[in-house]
Amino acid sequence: MNTLIKMPKTKGPFWIFTFYRDFPDRATALKLNKESDRVYLEALIEFMKEDDTGWGIAQFRDEDCYQKGRRLVGQHRQLRRSGLRDKCGYRIGIQIGQFQKLVQILGYQALPLTAGQKTSIREERRFRRYSVAKLADDWDVSESHIWEVLKGDKPPVSPSQKPINIGVSELKPPAPSRVVPQAHGSGS
Repeated sequence: MNTLIKMPKTKGPFWIFTFYRDFPDRATALKLNKESDRVYLEALIEFMKEDDTGWGIAQFRDEDCYQKGRRLVGQHRQLRRSGLRDKCGYRIGIQIGQFQKLVQILGYQALPLTAGQKTSIREERRFRRYSVAKLADDWDVSESHIWEVLKGDKPPVSPSQKPINIGVSELKPPAPSRVVPQAHGSGS
């Protein structure tokens, strides 16, 4: 039984992605303010929790991801309808790996990090040289969340302690040129 699936606590627009085994089935936009959409989602979650159905459900990260996912689902259906087959005789389609950056676990809500926590993450990365994976594990957030915190940070540039021209006491002018400019006259 898949107990990780849970009903989201949000209201308003919500985008879900259903798939069967390794292939997408549907990208659906719901409005969780409407009772009918909430009932539909609850029934869908109960169905997905059953053992050995092969069905799965996830939520799109945002509306842009939903639009991209919807296009991919449409392309998948078009490929399936075409009847094309690969070298092994399997029907061609778009696998769910293409949706990896577009979806997240159903009901997932990223916990906002406070400004102090973000500062601590930056300091641990800069001074202790922790990897992003270790920071994500320590702070119990995803690696992409850590990258978002670190985004825009530039490595510190320390002023040079030593002068660049070592041993040169005074600047010298460049060597004179051997080419002597000639005056161009009107010529007679």
